[in-house]
Amino acid sequence: MTGSKKEMIAQFKAQTASVFAQVREATEKFRDVEGLDSLREFPAAISTRIDALADQSRDFRSKVGYEVAMYECGAETATADALLAVNQARRDVAQKNAPVSRSRLMSFFKRYPAAPSESQRLLWRYNASMLMACDKARKEAEGHLQQAKAFEAAGKKADALREYKEIYRVYPNEITAEKIKLLE
Repeated sequence: MTGSKKEMIAQFKAQTASVFAQVREATEKFRDVEGLDSLREFPAAISTRIDALADQSRDFRSKVGYEVAMYECGAETATADALLAVNQARRDVAQKNAPVSRSRLMSFFKRYPAAPSESQRLLWRYNASMLMACDKARKEAEGHLQQAKAFEAAGKKADALREYKEIYRVYPNEITAEKIKLLE
């Protein structure tokens, strides 16, 4: 990012708006996520643009200072972070790591509990729907985990394996994948 502070601000705002529009279209206008099974990674071109925006945001903050960045472009900075959270969370789910996705979204909401303006409200709602889908899947997986442990304790390896596979289907994660390998 080069040029005057005014040029950097204009460039950052324009880039944020452009990436926001692409993600809005890719998510069907930030349609709520019903379940983790509906989440896929963004196409590479969109994911790359989001990552580039996150880099631009960090660069912008370092060049103009954090306070100036938040004062001059607080909504855009928060939006860039929200878009990065969406990208990373979708990638984590696609890579069969729902707990990491959930953790990223929780961290995002600790930092930005509410959208900075009305125009970002749907993006925040979309992120919240991803978090709710993670929480719902986690709760469902916990029920299967209790069953799996009971089957294991009773020596019913095949039944326990079936439950662990269901956990992995509902709330994919590395620990369950390892448990399945051990039981197979």
